Amino acid sequence: MSFKFILFILIVLLLIFGMHFAFFKSLVHFFSISRPSSKTITYTIMVFLCLSFISAFFMLHWQTNVWTIGYYRFAAVWMGFLIHFLVAVSATWIIIGVLKLTGLPGSRMTIAAIMLSFAAAYSVYSLWSTFHPCVREITIGFKHLPPNWERSRIVQLSDVHLGTIHGKSFAERVVSQVNGLDPDLILITGDLLDGVSGNYEEFIEPLKRLHARHGIFFVTGNHEYYVGIEKALSIIRKAPFRILDNEMVTIDGLEVLGVGYPGIHRISDITNLPEKETGAHARILMFHTPTNLKKNSGDLASRHFSSYWMPDTSFELNKKLNCDLQLSGHTHHGQIFPFNFVTRLLFKKYDYGLNRIGDFQIYTTCGTGSWGPPMRSPVRPEIVLIRPVKASVQSEDFEQQHNISAQYPCK
Repeated sequence: MSFKFILFILIVLLLIFGMHFAFFKSLVHFFSISRPSSKTITYTIMVFLCLSFISAFFMLHWQTNVWTIGYYRFAAVWMGFLIHFLVAVSATWIIIGVLKLTGLPGSRMTIAAIMLSFAAAYSVYSLWSTFHPCVREITIGFKHLPPNWERSRIVQLSDVHLGTIHGKSFAERVVSQVNGLDPDLILITGDLLDGVSGNYEEFIEPLKRLHARHGIFFVTGNHEYYVGIEKALSIIRKAPFRILDNEMVTIDGLEVLGVGYPGIHRISDITNLPEKETGAHARILMFHTPTNLKKNSGDLASRHFSSYWMPDTSFELNKKLNCDLQLSGHTHHGQIFPFNFVTRLLFKKYDYGLNRIGDFQIYTTCGTGSWGPPMRSPVRPEIVLIRPVKASVQSEDFEQQHNISAQYPCK
């Protein structure tokens, strides 16, 4: 076990402990828990919950059975509740501070109870939401769209994360929703498998029933590498998908270019690209992360650090490929409030929604499943239904869609 890995685990434990201590210390204050026995019980529960998620993670890797799966699910759900509870206690402290400054009356116990009740209810909704993705239909303009693709149905799936949390029944629900859309084309932009643990072959079985007139195409995400890239691909190949690994295909006049995670060194790494660009094409780029295609230099650890904390959103190489549209995922739009503000900061507005830079457009989906805590609180997970149109049909005063859920409501 390397020193870096041990240091990483210690940092994670310290962070988790800090979150739990802040929450339980606030509870003791708000509800005036003063009896020694009550404090002992409170802090004993804190220690157990503090260690639950990381211990469940290691136990699941050590042995997968009904008990370790159940323990992991409990710990993952609790972490989601904790994040919302921390927002609630932070709001409570602010309200109490304002009341003191203004001299207005108010019971800290009542305020805390109201805020925590709201957080609990919101968490329950978020838990339900993560297992019930909605269909989000968006219209996207292409300059040279073949007439046969006008108003067609292109479905994007991303970040399904089939595994311990999202299993076979979830996959069946997604398949039912997608097939109900009668798609012409299905594009899956990575993280189909979760990478924690699970019987992936069983979970992927329902996906064999997905159908689209012009086929189903897949590119890898970072979690396929967590599973083990060869193992992941051998499982995914059992479904009726065509895996695009730095390759372009032409589908009845529409060009689909798939680049596998973590990217390429140069454009010449992509096969089947035409030697001379005519410009009169409609081209979709599939890439897991809403970033530039160029691989980061350095060792694996430094590449991961750069990808997560210093993502390159210049799209320099992507734009050189003359793509009309890039489809990505990865960010989950933060997945749990308030982390959506973090992903928005890191990915410079490209963490979720539709954006345009000149003739280059990118749609980043918030994803279909979830990772870690099974909660979705900024927006519901989504199955994206893209309706391509001629560029002139799209509004000429196209605006950056910072609130895609309001612009294109769930169905």
